[in-house]
Amino acid sequence: MPATTSFMANSFFKTVLESRFSLLNTRANKIIFTIIVTVISLLFMYTFVPFNINRWYDVSKLTLFKIFSTFSLAGTLTLLFTQFGLRKWLRLQQLTYGQYFFFFIGEIMILTFGILACDWILDNHPDFTLYNYLDTFSYVLLIAIPPYAISLLILFGAQQYTLAHNLSQVATEPRQLSDNLLIGDENGKIILTLHPNNILFFKSEDNYVDVHYLLGGEVKTELIRTTLKKIESTCNYAGLIRVHRSYTINIRALSSSRKTNKGYILQFDPLPDLQIPVSASHQKKFEAYHQSIHPIIA
Repeated sequence: MPATTSFMANSFFKTVLESRFSLLNTRANKIIFTIIVTVISLLFMYTFVPFNINRWYDVSKLTLFKIFSTFSLAGTLTLLFTQFGLRKWLRLQQLTYGQYFFFFIGEIMILTFGILACDWILDNHPDFTLYNYLDTFSYVLLIAIPPYAISLLILFGAQQYTLAHNLSQVATEPRQLSDNLLIGDENGKIILTLHPNNILFFKSEDNYVDVHYLLGGEVKTELIRTTLKKIESTCNYAGLIRVHRSYTINIRALSSSRKTNKGYILQFDPLPDLQIPVSASHQKKFEAYHQSIHPIIA
């Protein structure tokens, strides 16, 4: 029994560590994360004064708030560098929870150098030693954990709220599958009238959209001068979902979805050689919509 429990625990942690960490994949979330961490770390240090930092400096010359603001600024610059520069340079756009843990440790190591630089300026240029670095690293790590944890929990809550909202829209949307869709151009002129069941997907082609649909069991295409955004706003149909900057698909006509290291690959039976990718920014929304119709094929 203990061996079975241990095996189950190990399997659980392995699954968690190998799961995709998507909270900081988008530019907006990275900016929000940086702002929240900066604000919370500043308030945390100023409120609790951890490790008696107020005794490290001559506060008669420099107020604590200015000292903490300097440290928070170093943290902000570090996050901007790691999230927008380092991840792009190292091609770490998609991370697992296990990879993010080591990335977090790397961020703290870089931040430690920034804090030491601030300390070197504030404390009359003390000697830099390995002991000072390791000592500062432990302080920075312990101070950084609460702001990081709170910020990620806020982003996670917002992500779950968005998913729940999308699912509720799919479940309650009063849209009829039997109604034909009127697909018009950029000026509102109706070009195509299609039953939703016959629509496969829309593909953006510069200033045009290529409509792929079924007619008599054969795949037809129609190039219309419009945008995906305009089609999505005018077509009153819950099955249309954007999965990529260039693709909006009819998820009810989807034949299969296959998950890879880079994301999902979508295919339609009438076009077996065509593979449509789901971009990282649309992956969660795709999963929410797809699961509301039928389980995702792994």
